[in-house]
Amino acid sequence: MERHQKKQERERKKRMFKLFYTLLVIEYVVEGQDVSTTAIFPSEHACYEAMGNDVLDDLYDVLADTYGKEIMMYCKRTPFSSGTYALSVRPKLRPDG
Repeated sequence: MERHQKKQERERKKRMFKLFYTLLVIEYVVEGQDVSTTAIFPSEHACYEAMGNDVLDDLYDVLADTYGKEIMMYCKRTPFSSGTYALSVRPKLRPDG
């Protein structure tokens, strides 16, 4: 029984992913000076979600209107763990169609 439990634990760990705090970096230029600001997210996925779901469009527009279009936004993973994520091995119910 103990051998079986150890095998199950190893299999479970294979389905676990470490998450890392991730910085959303926004870089732009103000009167010839490079400016950088960051926001922290609990994972790369959360950072890219924030960039991709139109949340930052208004901020980008304000910065572009104020300082010009020299703006860069990107996600940068830190070395600091924010937790783990267990990959689901259960099948998902798909809608008909």
